[in-house]
Amino acid sequence: MAAQRYIFNTAEAGEHRRLLEQAQVWDRLTFRRLGEIGVGEGWRCLEVGAGSGTVVRWLADRVGPTGHVVATDLETTWLRAIEASNVEVREHEISTGSLGDSVYDLINLRLVLVHQPDEQAVLDKLVKALVPGGSLLVEEYDMRTLPACSPPDDTWRSVGGASVEFLEKSGLDAHLGIRLPGLLETAGLVDVDAEAVGFPRRIPEIPAWRTQIVEIREPLIATGLVTPEQIDEVIAGFDDESCRLVVHGPTMVSVRGRKPA
Repeated sequence: MAAQRYIFNTAEAGEHRRLLEQAQVWDRLTFRRLGEIGVGEGWRCLEVGAGSGTVVRWLADRVGPTGHVVATDLETTWLRAIEASNVEVREHEISTGSLGDSVYDLINLRLVLVHQPDEQAVLDKLVKALVPGGSLLVEEYDMRTLPACSPPDDTWRSVGGASVEFLEKSGLDAHLGIRLPGLLETAGLVDVDAEAVGFPRRIPEIPAWRTQIVEIREPLIATGLVTPEQIDEVIAGFDDESCRLVVHGPTMVSVRGRKPA
């Protein structure tokens, strides 16, 4: 199986900042959804693509000393800073590495599946690693809302639309979120439950989007989809506290399912 496709440099310090800013936006959704699943004392959990470790820390607190949390990622530097006796950190590539059979009560991954060359094969592997009755939570973007803004702004729409097209040209499915319920059902999960959430806000209030646009600035320009001036105008808006432009950003689709007992 081919290695996963990841457009950001996992070794850069800036990637840690980007992941933390991203977590500030989406953790409240992930924590709520995990709480609805009922994660509790003694659970054995796997966090795939654990990134900055914010969800790992939440899980470690919920499962307590009798539980166990395995945190995996390609870059584990930031995860190894977690001081919790019930957390195990592993360097692991989900598309090629083994997970075992019937090991975990819960598996969680956010914005990881989109980077895999074969999403269904990865989901099949994750379901196999769940114990009977175990739960899987997967969260991915539907990015068709990214260019939406108020008041109407042609520059933001151009840069947002170009970002979506750039991701598609990079081999990523910018609308994977909408496909998740079907993918989980195909993997054999039952009681599949999905919801879609967006957080429209003024662009100075969402540094995560700024960081990502800055990181892909040069590749975006190279595509010819937008000009340097358009991108720089958007970046300047993030840095202007008086900017009133409200952008929708991507919609997160959060889908959970249960392995039949």
